[in-house]
Amino acid sequence: MEQYLVFRLADEHYGLNVNNIENIEKLMPITRVPHTKEYVKGVINLRGEIVPVIDLREKIGVEKKEFGEETRILIVNWKGEFKVGLIIDEVLDVVYLSKEDFDQATRDRNEFKFSIAKYNGMLINVINLEDVLFEKAEEG
Repeated sequence: MEQYLVFRLADEHYGLNVNNIENIEKLMPITRVPHTKEYVKGVINLRGEIVPVIDLREKIGVEKKEFGEETRILIVNWKGEFKVGLIIDEVLDVVYLSKEDFDQATRDRNEFKFSIAKYNGMLINVINLEDVLFEKAEEG
């Protein structure tokens, strides 16, 4: 069994392995960086460290929405190499999922493929962090 942070984007539930999450921050001022993709909202100063921030809604193709009171930034650490902030709508829970909780089916949204987990009647789109952090190489 592994632990997953369950969070909300729009009216859907998403999950991310907690081993990838360093901490959860309230929304803070984001400094825009010119000439970046639209989903890159800019950078934050996180206790003296500059961290790029991605709007996860825009990155995976969920309808855009204004940030609210429950909006959070998940600070994820990619294999100790770098940190990125992921803006999400609301943190819901931390749950344990086993292999049996995962469905054989996957779900596609834009270029992303999600594993589907079932937990207490809830369907969770489990995110592959590598897909979110790295652009797919153009084929051909």
